[in-house]
Amino acid sequence: MEIGILGSVEIWHGGERVAAGAPQQRCVLSMLALNAGQGVSVDRLAEALWGEEPPGDWRGLVHGYISRLRKLLKPAGLEIARRSPGYALDAEVDLHVFRRLVSDAKASDEPAAGLFKALALWRGTPFDGVAGSAVLDRLRDGLVQERLAVVEEWVEHELDLGRHREVIGELTTLCAEHPYQEKLIGLLMLALHRCGRQAESLRRYEECRRLLADDLGVDPGDELKSLYERILRADPGLSRAEPAAVVAPAAVRVPDSLPFDLPDFTGRTGELARLIDTVATRGGVISIDGMAGVGKTALAVRAGHELASRFPHGRLFVDLHGFTPSRSPVEPHAALGVLLRSIGVPSGEIPNDVDERVVAWRTEMAGKQALIVLDNAVDAAQVRPLVPGSPGCAIVVTSRRRLPNLDGAVPLSLEVLPPADAEELFRRVVGEERGDGVAELVSLCGYLPLAVRVAAARLRHRPRWTVADLVERLRTEQQRLSELAIDDRDVAAAFTLSYTYLDAAQQRMFRLLGVHPGVDVDVHAAAALTALPRTRAEDLIEDLLDHHLIEQRARDRFQLHDLLRAHALTLVSESDSPAEVDGRLLDYYLTVTDRAADSLQPGRRRAEPEIVHPPASLPSVFTLPDAMRWFAVEHPNLLAAGAYAARKGCDRHVRDLPRHVGHYLIISHRIDELVALQEAGLEAVRRLGDTRAQAVNQSQVAMTYYMACRYREGLVHAERNLELTRSLDDVTGQAYALVVLGLLNQRLGRHARARECNQGSLELFANSGDYRLVAICVGNLGRIALVTGDLDTASRLLSKALAQSQEIGERSEEASVLSGLGATLSRQGEHDQALRLLYEGLELAREVGNTDYTVRGRIKLADGHRRAGHLDRALAVASEVVDDLRRGVLVDHLAGALNVLGSVQRDLGSPEAAGSFEQALEVARRIEYRIELAHALRGLGRVDEAAGHYRDMGVLQVP
Repeated sequence: MEIGILGSVEIWHGGERVAAGAPQQRCVLSMLALNAGQGVSVDRLAEALWGEEPPGDWRGLVHGYISRLRKLLKPAGLEIARRSPGYALDAEVDLHVFRRLVSDAKASDEPAAGLFKALALWRGTPFDGVAGSAVLDRLRDGLVQERLAVVEEWVEHELDLGRHREVIGELTTLCAEHPYQEKLIGLLMLALHRCGRQAESLRRYEECRRLLADDLGVDPGDELKSLYERILRADPGLSRAEPAAVVAPAAVRVPDSLPFDLPDFTGRTGELARLIDTVATRGGVISIDGMAGVGKTALAVRAGHELASRFPHGRLFVDLHGFTPSRSPVEPHAALGVLLRSIGVPSGEIPNDVDERVVAWRTEMAGKQALIVLDNAVDAAQVRPLVPGSPGCAIVVTSRRRLPNLDGAVPLSLEVLPPADAEELFRRVVGEERGDGVAELVSLCGYLPLAVRVAAARLRHRPRWTVADLVERLRTEQQRLSELAIDDRDVAAAFTLSYTYLDAAQQRMFRLLGVHPGVDVDVHAAAALTALPRTRAEDLIEDLLDHHLIEQRARDRFQLHDLLRAHALTLVSESDSPAEVDGRLLDYYLTVTDRAADSLQPGRRRAEPEIVHPPASLPSVFTLPDAMRWFAVEHPNLLAAGAYAARKGCDRHVRDLPRHVGHYLIISHRIDELVALQEAGLEAVRRLGDTRAQAVNQSQVAMTYYMACRYREGLVHAERNLELTRSLDDVTGQAYALVVLGLLNQRLGRHARARECNQGSLELFANSGDYRLVAICVGNLGRIALVTGDLDTASRLLSKALAQSQEIGERSEEASVLSGLGATLSRQGEHDQALRLLYEGLELAREVGNTDYTVRGRIKLADGHRRAGHLDRALAVASEVVDDLRRGVLVDHLAGALNVLGSVQRDLGSPEAAGSFEQALEVARRIEYRIELAHALRGLGRVDEAAGHYRDMGVLQVP
């Protein structure tokens, strides 16, 4: 287990990144990691989280974060122990590794290399993404200054070694980030001066002087002024000779066969630094792998040129043609001949036997310092004979395949460029501005360097084209690959060559993964696609990973690059039985969503899905946490599968998928996505002529419109559903229809009708023995009583619903009822007990992942604090909820949250109260949420209007 705080806060276990939790939880982890091995008091943790104004329940919150972190760290055998004065974490933290490496470097004979290795541990700003107080900001600033001090020391050592050219890039970046750091400015000026760039060096001083004067009203310090004057008069004491190189005898030619270093090479800063650091500090073999066109050779060549001065005996480059059209891979025998001739061995003295050539090569390179780039390798067996034995040599290998069998090699896998770097590469290749749309263009190229270069080259040679013209040609997926070709550079051809090196089973897996319509797959979905056992599918996916024809973005999640997906689809033929492949995949998703929905809603109303191709392998979705995790990861794929089924005319799947996905999309409040699925489902059942299925889908659409705050549209579907269920004599269906009608009528302020619907539904469910729905109906009646001010009835019904929910394990309903019961007690003046239940309900809603009930719970908690007189805490909670809701889609809850916020502000005497009530009124009126509309009018002092609404709604006691 490793903890990283020198950048984003990260937890690494077994080579995998583990989610560190919410921003405030990461703050607690950061403080423990910063002080690893030492006890940190709860007060200190609270100070880091909230500064001098912690919330009223701060001690409980801190203990909660500690508890969750313990669960997170437990699988790795780590624990957060009680140690005076508080809690202590014993783990390896990158900060402490950094400090240890710095200390070792300062004590070594070559401090520059050691300091560079230490600095490589930094990934960005410390504690990035962590929510905390000014205390954390001060700690972060201290660490940044600690890094800068090490950077300055490293640069001084590099300058002493005459490596002024190598440090200019890093210094330029750092000076831009820290423009007031005079020591850095001085080091950059000195490096520029030693490179003969005196004018630029002096300009740097003038820029610093103006900045200090304009921003701070001060002049540069004496040390920087003195350096400026010495540069101005060309003081010879500032100059230093270039580092001495080991020069070969004049008669011996130093071989250098590195290709041209691309002047428009872009990005790869981190990868280049890691590659250079590895070569400089440990030598040996470095293996760069990645998909076709990702820029492996360009990176190796750029590193070779930057490292040239470190290898006085030569820089050799051999193309092994592992993946070259119309060429067989170069045999080690031939490659050794090329290498031996490159270092000056006469052809007549090169042995014929391959083993003797290996001996000759290693003998010639003994004791020498040379860089050998072995490009485009097909496998480890091709490379091994070419590796010299001299520890002074460094070997950089590039391959489309991972080379795990290349003993001792340090792997470096390349991914596509970040969007900003891809855009910059495109602009550099084009050489001029050619209109807007570059971001979309490089996205259509999948940020793959080869594709970006080809697209840019096409545009550069079409002077009348704009970026928009090229984007238009690339938007059509079917012709995208054909557009990404120019002369001998062809993205599709590069992919085809990788494909030909696969065996038949691997090729089939690659083709069928292209059929998958979603963003990624797991091994279970891959097994369903290919009708293979899970273990065999897993083996084939691993093979494709090694060939870089598939990417692993997270543990057990795999995806094709967009361009590779398009290429895979062109390879699918009738021999693959695509219709059967579609059926297998869609049946897989139907099967798993059905099982997962059962875990989310025990005892839900369901119909056994019609499965033609039962999947042989299923993920674990048989507990609530497992089902929630599966839905959270897979929901983009489920939406894509629904749209794909509609395009393919698979009406059975279009009809059934919303039934099983619906509840998850509701509780996670992805309502617009659910509406799209359900509307397609309604069309499908009409085409199928299935009246019973139509009734079920009408019910689901009505419920979705309720969640989308489209209450009157929802009523149309709910009434239609009730008619259909009555015509089918479907008692259970009628009960469901009445539940949804009750919810819709309640929002529209028709409380008598809502009560009548829920009472009718309760009787039907009780007769059928559906205890889950009985509990929900009792809870709904309790909530209606709460809204209308019948608090004694609300307390009785909600207590009953709570006991029923707990008895059958219906945890989502339990969370909602706890919050409702807490709100009831709050209005009855039982504030301590009310707040306990409100916190309990909120925690449970978060635990089960119910977004809707979580938001409701937060709003009720804010009102509970208000009624208890905790106005500052109430204001904090209400303000936070409103801010979150403004960024989301829970419009009904926004109206309620604004009313609570307005009430808190009014109690505090704040003039902002009127604005909150006005906003609540606007929202409630727009969606026809009548009870919140009345509350907003009352808050604005429009008492008579509010009273009219309350009277019409049957409200007995105004809150």
